[in-house]
Amino acid sequence: MLMDQMTEIVAHMVGIFHVTVEEDRMRTSYDKFVALKASYPEYGSFDTAEITFTSKYDLEGFTPGLRYSDKMVTHTHSTAQGSSFDSQSYPVGNVTTAATLYWPNQTQESAVTQYPIYTKPQLQLEPAGSVVTITHQTSFLNDDDLLLLGDGKTVFTHPDVFLAELQQYQTITAAIAAPLSATMITPGATAAQDAIALHQRITTAQIPTLTGVSATMLSGADAYGLHINGETADTAPNVRDLLPAIKSDGAEDTDDALPDPFEGLETPIRDALYEIQDGHAVVTGANTLVNEVLISTAWIDAPVISVMGDVVDLNVISQINVLFDHDAGGVNSNINSTVMNAATLTAKPTTPAPINEPAAADAKDLDLPHNWVVTKIEGDLVCVNQISQYNFITDHDRAEITFDSTNTFIAMGDNTATNLADLSELGFGYDLIMIGGSMISVNWITQINTMIDNDHVTFTTGFEGGDNLLFNGASITNTGVDSYGAMQDSFVQAGKDLAAGGETIEEAVAHNSLFDGTEILRVLFIEGDMTALNWIEQTNILGDSDQVHQAMNAFETAFGSTASVTTGSNSTINLASIKNFGIDSTVAVNGNVYDDATLYQAELISTDAAPLGVSMPALLSEAVVFLAEDMLMPEMGDMDMMITPTAPENVSTPDMMQVMLA
Repeated sequence: MLMDQMTEIVAHMVGIFHVTVEEDRMRTSYDKFVALKASYPEYGSFDTAEITFTSKYDLEGFTPGLRYSDKMVTHTHSTAQGSSFDSQSYPVGNVTTAATLYWPNQTQESAVTQYPIYTKPQLQLEPAGSVVTITHQTSFLNDDDLLLLGDGKTVFTHPDVFLAELQQYQTITAAIAAPLSATMITPGATAAQDAIALHQRITTAQIPTLTGVSATMLSGADAYGLHINGETADTAPNVRDLLPAIKSDGAEDTDDALPDPFEGLETPIRDALYEIQDGHAVVTGANTLVNEVLISTAWIDAPVISVMGDVVDLNVISQINVLFDHDAGGVNSNINSTVMNAATLTAKPTTPAPINEPAAADAKDLDLPHNWVVTKIEGDLVCVNQISQYNFITDHDRAEITFDSTNTFIAMGDNTATNLADLSELGFGYDLIMIGGSMISVNWITQINTMIDNDHVTFTTGFEGGDNLLFNGASITNTGVDSYGAMQDSFVQAGKDLAAGGETIEEAVAHNSLFDGTEILRVLFIEGDMTALNWIEQTNILGDSDQVHQAMNAFETAFGSTASVTTGSNSTINLASIKNFGIDSTVAVNGNVYDDATLYQAELISTDAAPLGVSMPALLSEAVVFLAEDMLMPEMGDMDMMITPTAPENVSTPDMMQVMLA
């Protein structure tokens, strides 16, 4: 903006005034500095003198004046011993943490400097803790309905007959599962011997020679990969795609091979049936039994492990499906049922394979640890996850029906029983784990489905039987591969010294080439065994022998309506997944190594029509003989006695020493 002439003159005058003031201020300060400088005296050049001296001492490098001492500051952590888990005592011992800074090149003549704990930082290492989880899930349901809408003159077979029949089929199922039927190892003094005996059992197991049984048993490397009904496969099945038609309506597609059992299974059959054309629908089946377990562990691992005792590493999957579907009467259509065992065993290394063979490193080029810290556990270190899931449903319905309306829906089945368990466990990582006893690792999955669907329907049209699903899906994934080798003498001696009360390891162990690149070596010493058990048992037992008498009385001709009866469409599903996360480890073993994997898949399917109430005495006799040879004790008495299939051996509290169908 332009200013008028007078305003511009005044502005210039003000600016000149400010500039003049600043110049005067700077001149005043400058004059003071000049005057102060003039007051300093003038100095001439300095005179220098040549000085020479000698000393009888040589100046060497700096030494701190420390030497190694066995007297160390220790920290003791105590935990309760003999903690009780379901009437079993698991040894969780005292934990001692000891640490020292060690300069290995110092001489014995060096002085010892004692630093109190409050003036010098001490290396401390957190000890690993034991984990024990026992999950026992059981569901029982007797839904034996009786519906009389007619004249009440129909004679039905009592459900007790079908219960006795189901008991016989359970005996057959037990015989099929017998080769890999075992009790879980109990951590303790005999754990190593029990684990070795378990290894002997799975390596000598034989497929039972029972009539009609189709079975496959694979061991070692052959057991790894994906197998479906004994055959190698490339793609894992999706259980949603296998559900019966009456259950699959409304279920969303997913690529997950092990879906959430609650998702998609809650769609009521009533809604699905009401969407069809007007008519009459009777549902006496459509029962769903689901067991699902997911265990994810990253408990404890180290790149180097030394074991003074034996190493037992077992991965076992056993899957059994038994289906008896004998329909009689006015059978209009019998949809094929789906019986499937799907199992995956994998071991994934964490170290990439080298492109070229690595050159041997020179000892002087190794970057070995300068310091190390040792923590000790007195006793055993255990991680036990035992999960038992058991579903038992009887749905032996009896119905006498007469339709006299335009739209009818009768549901006498459609029961759902679900057991679900999900465990995630995170632990510790070390550079070296030294085990004074044995190292035991067992992943065991047993899955059993037994279904009886012997229906008897007395009418001519609209009857749909079959369409049942028996599915076992199991997966064991181990991330981190162990390589075994003989133990060096230095590790043997270190293990003996620590077991005898020593608090640290020697330089010969800490400066092993295995620890190249490790700055501070973290060492865990376990006085006893290190035991890791993941034990899963899943059982579904379903009895759905329905009797339906439909008095049509030319109903369709008179009213033009249709009627449908669904006696099948049952689902028994077992899903189990064990995921162990670790790293590749070099394991030095002073004893023996028992490393094996076993996959057992068996099925018995009988769908030939048979009269109501007819059992299979010949097959039952074979099962009894097989069990008598391998499992039954002489004092058990007469095998004709009725067994009790409706409950495990102990329903009050879970017992670590029992199994569901022992």
